[in-house]
Amino acid sequence: MTQNTNEKSQFWVILTIVFLGFLGISMPYLIFPALFLNPDYSILPTDWSEASHAIFLGITLAAYPLGQFIGSPILGALSDDYGRKQVLAGSLLISAICNFFTGLAIDFHFLTLLIFSRFTAGIMEGNIAIGRAMAADIKSISKHKSIGKINASASIAYLIGPLIGGLMTDKTLHPWLSASTPFYFICIFFFFLAAVSVLVLENKNVKEATSEILTFWQRINFIRRVFGLFSNKRLRFLMIASTIFTLAVDIFYEFGPVYLTIKWDLNPSQLIIYNAVLCVTLAFGNAWLPTFSSKYFSKRSILMFTTCSFAIFLIGTALTDSSNLMLLLFALSGLVIGLAVTVFTVKISDSASNTVQGEVMGVQISLRVLGDAVICLCGGALLLISPKIILIMAAAMSVASMTYYGLSSKKYSTTSITGKN
Repeated sequence: MTQNTNEKSQFWVILTIVFLGFLGISMPYLIFPALFLNPDYSILPTDWSEASHAIFLGITLAAYPLGQFIGSPILGALSDDYGRKQVLAGSLLISAICNFFTGLAIDFHFLTLLIFSRFTAGIMEGNIAIGRAMAADIKSISKHKSIGKINASASIAYLIGPLIGGLMTDKTLHPWLSASTPFYFICIFFFFLAAVSVLVLENKNVKEATSEILTFWQRINFIRRVFGLFSNKRLRFLMIASTIFTLAVDIFYEFGPVYLTIKWDLNPSQLIIYNAVLCVTLAFGNAWLPTFSSKYFSKRSILMFTTCSFAIFLIGTALTDSSNLMLLLFALSGLVIGLAVTVFTVKISDSASNTVQGEVMGVQISLRVLGDAVICLCGGALLLISPKIILIMAAAMSVASMTYYGLSSKKYSTTSITGKN
């Protein structure tokens, strides 16, 4: 009883730190489209071509997820070996420094430093992987609830963070405010979170005493460790299906605001409305729908429905000219994304042993953000043709995820305690 109470108390501490961490990460979410596409905020010289603006937007957006691709599995694996608390605090500390340099890069219009600082910050962004691993470590709370709430806290942070970030760029509120202000705030904020992590979180040794002793190079050898994990065929199948779907989701996340900026010439403060609708429904879809729907439907049925529905909503987003219908489509997309991502994550966690949860969660995110980096680069080029093509491509990927999962799920299925897969 005491252990359950202590685990639940620690879970709320973890939830708070993940929420505050994502609050900081999400603040600049709506700033980058304006830095490259809106003349009032542009970081690039005015005589550069529209093609250059689109291409460097893609490169800048790709830098952060490319860093995550490298860093997430390494940080996740290190948290398995050395403890979640130390790795989380260290990553927050270095992220604080990276955000300081991002602010300087914007102030001095130093594009190279901007891209490099975003890349390095991405390497250190281990919050969600370590947070999910911490949630999986807690046995007194079901994974649908714990992982769902971790994902929901990130969604709520993505609602509040861009609002704060947008206000921090508004010079009408104060002449000192600029596009760099949120990054200086994040720097101070992350120093604070690193201290809180060290002082408040408990450190659990998730590796058993009989576990293999690895050198530091073996711990950070991403390719070898991924191949080791993928010897588990069920885990490999779920990772592939999840990655295809989350790539479609990330196209929507990255280029939804860009699409609206081009379509209706919106500024960051106007984009906040659409982001708010999306994040509220994402939080609902993550926190409540997985537990509720798993009582009545198999996980397979849930994933088939959500991946198909998301494809339909993306096509609607690309075709509609109604702002009200656009808001509705963003809301519905948030519900199905939240439900699908949580169910995929629970199934992946259930397919791995307790001693590699951090590594598995890190690899899941790493595969996702590798594709995210690629689509950011390709998306910047596709903007030159038509922004609608990017959303149609995302819809096709969601259909591909549904098809692959539907055809392969029975082959790799295992019977759960509840009998629902």
